[in-house]
Amino acid sequence: MDSIQQAAIRKKSFELNYNGGTIWCEHLDGMGWYEDEVITKFLGDKKAFSRPSSSAFMIIDLDKTDITNRITETIFSAFENSGKVFRKIAFVGVGSRLRREIKALKANGVAVETFDDYEKAKEWLLP
Repeated sequence: MDSIQQAAIRKKSFELNYNGGTIWCEHLDGMGWYEDEVITKFLGDKKAFSRPSSSAFMIIDLDKTDITNRITETIFSAFENSGKVFRKIAFVGVGSRLRREIKALKANGVAVETFDDYEKAKEWLLP
């Protein structure tokens, strides 16, 4: 594991005050092919982003992370089992395979969109 990936694994997720509201920023970017670390970090953050007082708007940044089926299943399952209602979820840095799977979340009534640009994701969440 190189120093860039080690820094990505240690990067903290947080709530961002933006445009009069808050956005939960889930940082899973830059983690390369370290599937177990991505899943462990995401599930570790689940307690924080699932709290009733946490934002109902979320960005999941997966840029420069190899997104496996197991990672996708973990993320989608976490939303289904969180007990929290999310109003909008923005995925940043995802490929075409995950874009197709995200359409299934849209069918379940969740406002979901994919972006290549982090700033555009924030603007879509809280215009």
